Amino acid sequence: EDNGMMKRPREEQDRIASALERLGMTMGVFVAHAEFQKPTFVLGDPEMRKHLVDTMKEAVELAKRINARWMTVVPGHVDLKTDIGFQTANVIDNLRACAEVCEPAGVTMVLEPLNRRDHPGLFLTEIPQAYAICRAVNSPSCKILNDLYHQQITEGNLIPNIDAAWDEIAYFQVGDNPGRKEPTTGEINYRNIFRHLHTKGYKG
Repeated sequence: EDNGMMKRPREEQDRIASALERLGMTMGVFVAHAEFQKPTFVLGDPEMRKHLVDTMKEAVELAKRINARWMTVVPGHVDLKTDIGFQTANVIDNLRACAEVCEPAGVTMVLEPLNRRDHPGLFLTEIPQAYAICRAVNSPSCKILNDLYHQQITEGNLIPNIDAAWDEIAYFQVGDNPGRKEPTTGEINYRNIFRHLHTKGYKG
C-alpha cells in the first residue's frame, strides 16, 4: 500500500512498479481522492464533478502503470448547509460518474469510512452507510474498504457488519484499538476475525 503514490514523481512510481513485478508482489491501495477539510463528493456542482472525474482519470492511468487494482476514496467533509439526504444523492451521482472511468480499466474505487474521533466532520463514517451507497452506485468499480480499526471505534459489531456488507466489501485494513497498533495488542479479537474471514473464503 502507498497512500501517497499519486504525489510521487513519475520515475519513482515506475521504479516501485518494477520492483513489485520483480518480487512477485501485488500493489495494494493507493489514495485516488481523500479530502479531510472541504466538501467534495457531497456537492452537486458540475465543476466539482468534472474535477472528481478528471482526478479519477489520472488515478486510473497511474493504476495501469503500477498494476494496481484498488484505489482509496474518502468522499470528503460534510456540507453543513445541506441536508444529508441531498448530500448522499450527490455522492452517489458523483461516484457513478467516477465508476464509468474505472470500469473499463478493471480498477475498483474502495470507499473508506473513517471514525469521527480521529477525523471529525467527514461524510462517510460507517459500514452500513457505505453499503447503501455502493448498492445505489451499482458498479463493480465502487466497493467498500473496511478498515476494522475505524469501525471498532465508530460502531463495533465487526463480524456481523462484515457479513451484512460482504457483497460490497473488496478490501480490508487492520489495526488494533486503542492506538492503531498491531493486531492482538488491543481490544479487537483479531484471531476470531481472521478465522471468520478465512472461513468465508476471503482471498483479497
